Amino acid sequence: MKRRILIAAPILAVSALLLSACSVAQVVAPPFAGAIYATPADASGAPSNVALPDWVPADATLIRIKTDETKHASIMTFTVTTPAPIGEPCSADMSAQLPQLIESWWPPTVPAEGVTCSGAWHIFTPANYVYAWTP
Repeated sequence: MKRRILIAAPILAVSALLLSACSVAQVVAPPFAGAIYATPADASGAPSNVALPDWVPADATLIRIKTDETKHASIMTFTVTTPAPIGEPCSADMSAQLPQLIESWWPPTVPAEGVTCSGAWHIFTPANYVYAWTP
């Protein structure tokens, strides 16, 4: 009986590790990338997973971006000195797509109206703040 337990224990341990390899890998190296930039100029040369889209205005400051590299979803925020519309009205199917990520600096809800789109990015601008996400 003891011999069976001695043989079964290592097999069970190895099986558990193999089955949870994805979970272990995500703990050791999470699939998230993030960056904080003072200005768009500070982001020049950034890796593509935390690079800024072309539509970010030159007067943007305190830029935060977070990307889930497995889902290719991102959230971003920054402040501007002069609020201006960014993007175009979203198509009906684009406006139904909500952010996949959360972060302490991300608002708890996204407005139902006033969201614009620029490429894959969804954007809303309360006052001098800009929030954007890719679903």
